[in-house]
Amino acid sequence: MTGNPEHKGHTLYCGLTLEHFTDRRKVARASAAGRTYTRDEAAAALGLRTADFDHPLRAGLLTHSDTSVSAWHKGVVIRLYRQADLERVLRSSRIDWSTVRATPKGHQSPLAQLPTKTQ
Repeated sequence: MTGNPEHKGHTLYCGLTLEHFTDRRKVARASAAGRTYTRDEAAAALGLRTADFDHPLRAGLLTHSDTSVSAWHKGVVIRLYRQADLERVLRSSRIDWSTVRATPKGHQSPLAQLPTKTQ
């Protein structure tokens, strides 16, 4: 058998290896990178107006990493966005973040000019 074993599409890891893992900095980085945000929280983490959050999605620069069902509204699925993915978007050379963040309310965001990703 090659590669890591899987169960239901998830990689399995040796528990003994994990038990003896002692690099706390790597654990902290992995934990932070895996943190998930709702749409509004992700927009805030990117420093975007919530109305502008759909532009990076439309352009294919960002996609949700997981979903959850709302505890308040039965059957409503909430998309969740991972910290590491948000950081990747922040490093994108396609976006001038200072210009985006300086755009006043009521004016079109420079993100609206991003091309739509084709399927």
